Amino acid sequence: MAENKVHFSAVGDITLGDHPMCVGFGAYSRFKKVSPVFPFEKIRQTFQSSDLCFANLECSHSNAGLRKNDLGSIQMRGDPRHIEGLVEAGIHIVNVANNHSMQHGKEVFLDSLNNLKTHGIQYCGASPDNHLVAEPTIVEKNGLKIAFLGYSLRPRQYFDYPPLYTEGHEAGITNDVRNVRDKADIVIVSLHWGDEFIQRPSPEEIRLARHIVDAGADLILGHHPHVLRGIEKYKNGYIAYSLGNFICDMVWDDTLRTSLIFNCTLTADGISNVELIPAFINNNFQPEILSGEKAHAVLKQLETWSTELTNEALSDFETLSNTYIKDADEAQRGNRRQCHRFFLFRVYKFPFIIVLQQFATYFRNRVHELVHGH
Repeated sequence: MAENKVHFSAVGDITLGDHPMCVGFGAYSRFKKVSPVFPFEKIRQTFQSSDLCFANLECSHSNAGLRKNDLGSIQMRGDPRHIEGLVEAGIHIVNVANNHSMQHGKEVFLDSLNNLKTHGIQYCGASPDNHLVAEPTIVEKNGLKIAFLGYSLRPRQYFDYPPLYTEGHEAGITNDVRNVRDKADIVIVSLHWGDEFIQRPSPEEIRLARHIVDAGADLILGHHPHVLRGIEKYKNGYIAYSLGNFICDMVWDDTLRTSLIFNCTLTADGISNVELIPAFINNNFQPEILSGEKAHAVLKQLETWSTELTNEALSDFETLSNTYIKDADEAQRGNRRQCHRFFLFRVYKFPFIIVLQQFATYFRNRVHELVHGH
């Protein structure tokens, strides 16, 4: 009898809503004028040989409670009809546990889940009954049972009540992995984690990821930092610390436009035949497959980062952590400078009422930083 195999593909953040610095001319604004498949048209043929495709869905897709000309209501919100694009692209399952999925409240989140269901897109990371325990999504494909667990390890930004998605912590994640291990041939853990814009994980993230593999995970898929990070082969598992932005309108820095498609073969014995396909987001906010020297440069850099991870002993955990904190802070400050320049050079594109709200938000955030010291 032939061995059961699943050709699996995974990508990072899919953001079909306007970034706050692009409201009115970002991803949502561009994509609402075209076919739902437009965001994916440059890459969907790449997924045709895959049996199962995964992504992190960064925004909710719902029009519930939408208020036009309200920056807080329109930013980081996807159009429900673009879920059709996910289907046409061949994406089968998404993670919904992330810091933007409930940005617009419970009603919008639940409506978005319903829209996914209606179109046959499965999801992991939703935990309406207990935000500290993941509800596994088990997909049966080609005779294999593949369990997906999704978590957000990021602070709540837009609300202070228990979310309807899963918030991860080490004991809970490892316990969830152990509980589902005997029910599935493959266990895949999706983690929305880490500091933005720094292209290496923290020592704490490395330690946590390895513990999750020790508990029985075959593959960890990381997202949220908006940039690529190294990929580690640890024992019998693989850890992709961040696959970067796959679709978004954060085009002010090429590192925010560079990502990977993680391809592999799933069998009852685990993960094999890993293939990494570099991609780059074009000026229409669409990912395109890189080739030649550009692809080679991405893979060469990724190899360097991955080798550093493999050699990372974490022997001086405190020193490494302190260095990481300083570097992460500088990475975030650097992105903020680029982001603000991008905004100022395009301020004429925004409706006047949105500009006023942008500046009000900026000064409110700076006051918060002064008061709270970060």
